[in-house]
Amino acid sequence: MPIDRRGFLRSGAVGAAGLTVAGATTGCAPGAFTMNESRKRFVHGVASGDPLADRVILWTRVTPMREERGAEVATRWWISEQADGRAPAGEGVAVAEPSRDYTVKIDADGLVPGTTYYYGFEAGGQRSPVGRTKTLPAVGVEQVRLAFASCANYPFGYFNGYGHIARRDDLDAVLHLGDYLYEYGHGEYGDGTNLARIPAPLGETISLADYRWRHASYKADPDLQTAHGRHPWITVWDDHETANNSHATGAENHDPEEEGDWQTRMLAAIRAYYEWMPIRELPTGLFRTFRFGDLLDLVMLDTRLQRDAQAEAGDEGAANDPKRTLLGEDQTGWLLDALSRSAADGIRWRVIGQQVVVSPSVFSKFGFNPDAWDGYRSSRRRVLDHLLENDIRDVVFLAGDVHSSWVFEVPHDDGTPRCALEFVCPAISSPPIGKNRRIRDSFLEATASMDHLRYVDIEQNGYAVLALTSEKTQVEFVHSAPVDQRSPDSIGGAVFEAAAGTHQIERVGESGPDARG
Repeated sequence: MPIDRRGFLRSGAVGAAGLTVAGATTGCAPGAFTMNESRKRFVHGVASGDPLADRVILWTRVTPMREERGAEVATRWWISEQADGRAPAGEGVAVAEPSRDYTVKIDADGLVPGTTYYYGFEAGGQRSPVGRTKTLPAVGVEQVRLAFASCANYPFGYFNGYGHIARRDDLDAVLHLGDYLYEYGHGEYGDGTNLARIPAPLGETISLADYRWRHASYKADPDLQTAHGRHPWITVWDDHETANNSHATGAENHDPEEEGDWQTRMLAAIRAYYEWMPIRELPTGLFRTFRFGDLLDLVMLDTRLQRDAQAEAGDEGAANDPKRTLLGEDQTGWLLDALSRSAADGIRWRVIGQQVVVSPSVFSKFGFNPDAWDGYRSSRRRVLDHLLENDIRDVVFLAGDVHSSWVFEVPHDDGTPRCALEFVCPAISSPPIGKNRRIRDSFLEATASMDHLRYVDIEQNGYAVLALTSEKTQVEFVHSAPVDQRSPDSIGGAVFEAAAGTHQIERVGESGPDARG
């Protein structure tokens, strides 16, 4: 059955917006860190997210001392235009509670649009690192620059892409399009023994305590922590935040006989995600919008936990079944209304941040990818029909999921006309799909017939940057150094542009090594 998020929020399992505080079970506390580290208050750093013109979410976790476990910990917070915290624009005292894994979340309001702020926390006489964030602009927006990333598997390698994002000073926000973490037990999908990157817990994440511990394990990574502290993030989950190939009623990597009820596991994963991520907790779930003046409406979707179960590989009948949905009826109606409202308001660009590939694409001898929009064609047709029938232009889809880089001119299902742009970012550290030569050659042969495909790279890790002006959209792919060693370097990547009012993409060059890094 679908998630009843309104009932879930009313039950108190997830806190409401406003001055929201968090707390912990013992699930991620003592065993994850050394004794010296456990005496520090802010071992998971700070983060900000879901910025609006007048507010932003501030996040941290307070590590309780042994004598405080099970008790509340008073935590002071502040936000200021000054890095030293003088003349705060907001401040207060929150309570880090055991019931929310000792995470603290503040919806700091009353802020000035388009302004850089600094923020921090204090508990038990110790101060957190100072974070930097930024509110959305309200008027006079000439350019917006957004990094977008996905698929960070801790045991497979270092988060070099996050480290590079952290060193950039040209970003308005970071979009994470899912697979922020992976649920597998150690060695099931990636063995980090040689890199000393063994996620906790050792087994698969199933319970609330497991998911909390896995979030804590990932947020101990210094590159991820620094990237969170330098930019506001806007995030969505994909499947691995719950379990591989998850949907509304189950998952490929969930066995009810051995692992219990799916709804219980899914709600545990959602609760841990809300506790540990700098995200505003809304009754509707993850689908939400962010307006950058009159230049951009960013529309974020949940294409994962609203969907029907996936089709089998090669099952064209199921892929075309009009009764199967990727978004669910409520979210679909919300999306179409948001696109129409954006166009009516005269916003230049509509960027849709979501998890899986939209464009028709061939991935193997079986043809389409049933995990992507290709496996839910009536859902895709309904959205693209809405764009064409209402003459809604300048739409850009962003996706992750497939551990590779793609550029598409999105066609209608019959192949014409082109009706949107799509850019797919590579994985931060999960293995690129082209590492195996046999798979790579077969894959590239399969994609040769896709005339709406403008670019594909299946061998590099990294991320991408979307830059928008009133005249054009530009996407720069940034490939990180090999993830088997920690490195601050990038090796550049292809750059593409499309003029406003068109759906034609041109390759305009290469970004240089460490461009803007």
